[in-house]
Amino acid sequence: MLFENWHVKEETFLKAKILSHGVYFTDSALQYAKKHRAKSQNMVYNMPLDAGAARPQELFLSHEDGFRTVVSCVAPTGSSPVAVDVACGDKLIIKADNEVTPHVMAEFVPEPEYYQKTLSNGEPVRNYVTACGYDELNIIPWKGCAVSAMCKFCGSNHYIDEAVNAHSISSNSALWHAYEKKYISNLVEAIKIAKADMCYKNHMHVILISGNLADDCLDKQALIYADIAEGIYQHIEDKASEGIVLVITPPSDLNLLMKLKNAGVSKVVFNLELGDRESFKKYCPGKHRLGYDFFIERLLKAVEVFGWGNAWCNFVFGLEEEAQLLSVCKQLARNGIVTSANVLHLDKGNSLDCCPPSAAGIIRFFYELNKINLEQGFQPFYCAEALRTSLSNEAFYGRILQG
Repeated sequence: MLFENWHVKEETFLKAKILSHGVYFTDSALQYAKKHRAKSQNMVYNMPLDAGAARPQELFLSHEDGFRTVVSCVAPTGSSPVAVDVACGDKLIIKADNEVTPHVMAEFVPEPEYYQKTLSNGEPVRNYVTACGYDELNIIPWKGCAVSAMCKFCGSNHYIDEAVNAHSISSNSALWHAYEKKYISNLVEAIKIAKADMCYKNHMHVILISGNLADDCLDKQALIYADIAEGIYQHIEDKASEGIVLVITPPSDLNLLMKLKNAGVSKVVFNLELGDRESFKKYCPGKHRLGYDFFIERLLKAVEVFGWGNAWCNFVFGLEEEAQLLSVCKQLARNGIVTSANVLHLDKGNSLDCCPPSAAGIIRFFYELNKINLEQGFQPFYCAEALRTSLSNEAFYGRILQG
């Protein structure tokens, strides 16, 4: 279809519209979601503004030509959200601008079977591993973030409900030490159970991620993650497409990067979030205190340690000028660093002064970003069934063409 001078495949158009305007579910659609065991919001590291127990977390959008992608069910953020309803009793329909897209089928991403299973000690498996998109395996050792000042788009401290969290670990050096052995043992058991699930039949993207420990505990955080990676590596290496992907604020001690690699980490993700220095200062005040160049220096060092294309940096698209962000992405790519972005969405607890970008802006940005990454032979982070708030796969597979 032609959209704002772009030739865009229908499922990609719908995904861009959802990421820009959000998605609204009718009561019939929510009942359908419950009946078909749709995966609901897991409240792990994001929470839509209208999140509730019944709100589905993601949708599959499948084009009749066989391409399938996943999109996050972003809450409506203004006028004209995409609507999901039920027709003919048992078929989801999806409408953008009050029109049904005839060549796309919508389905809810189902809840993995392991969400209903327990460990030998009776704890839920999902206390240790969760799924984002269809085939991500997320490992999140603690909730919350103890950075000196929160990023303004983040609401991760809005729903901390465990005693072991980023703040308590940062303030009590003995807490994690006492908890770690039991945690890793339970995590390994959870991974073994989850791996048997249909969603990981072909592969899985293993992502080790959490909020930061306090600014003076970043080396401690890296050491904790090295222990976790070493404990799980042999149990994921046969299924993990990228090995262990570690999303972390990098340590102060650069020597710890090699320790992470030796522990089994294959790729590291140090997220600047913003490319423009002034925007970085405005929207990421805690990371700004560590320093923009603190991240750049460690990204460059990570290329030395992990290899070309194995250091990643993610951004939040919608907080700064597109041209400025693309310029930074190009510079990083030329130095062996793969870049991508999540489209800005509004979570509970955010303190933003802006709205998500337009659908046309989203489409244009990812088309241009894909050209930058292709120049270096880089592929998107993860696959189209995992990457739920980005059009990197859509651009890579030619679902977006200039008009």
